Amino acid sequence: MGKIYQVIVHGLRGEKMIIDLCNTEEQMQSMTVLQLKEKISQRLPDAPQRGGPAAHLLDKMLDGDSSLLSEYGIQHMSVIQMVMRVPGGLIA
Repeated sequence: MGKIYQVIVHGLRGEKMIIDLCNTEEQMQSMTVLQLKEKISQRLPDAPQRGGPAAHLLDKMLDGDSSLLSEYGIQHMSVIQMVMRVPGGLIA
């Protein structure tokens, strides 16, 4: 049996979960932000959705659903923090 690639997700209410992503390095290198969000939404009731909570890695927002996780440096056992996206804009 191969290695299971996982990330640790901290939810909005302080819950902490380990999310299984994939089984091979090749799959991990091709996994997108959207795929990560879908896996999180299967496990957390307050998962990222448009206009709702967003995924955050250290100081980077995981925007661009087609972006690869590897572009953000996400690897096995990276920690993802869920944050609430507040509507609004810049003050002129």
